[in-house]
Amino acid sequence: MLMGVDRDLELDFIREFAAGGEVMKDISAEDRRERIRVAIYAQKLAHMLFRDGPMTYAEAYANCFGRPIEMRRTVRPEPTSEPVIDP
Repeated sequence: MLMGVDRDLELDFIREFAAGGEVMKDISAEDRRERIRVAIYAQKLAHMLFRDGPMTYAEAYANCFGRPIEMRRTVRPEPTSEPVIDP
């Protein structure tokens, strides 16, 4: 779960990229963050001004999610398997 997400900035990202064909409804916060990150890279927006404001897309992303845009998905622990015991 993402902590400290700026909901206003996240909604701005969702509005922008949902109109571009990205589906943002009914997905987890982590998946939504990753899709926004990929959309910024795919559309080559990282160094462009976000919404004609003082921040670039990369800066807005970092302010929104509290991590740099270069950081990919969070590392998730590998599932551990229980040893199988034959009767």
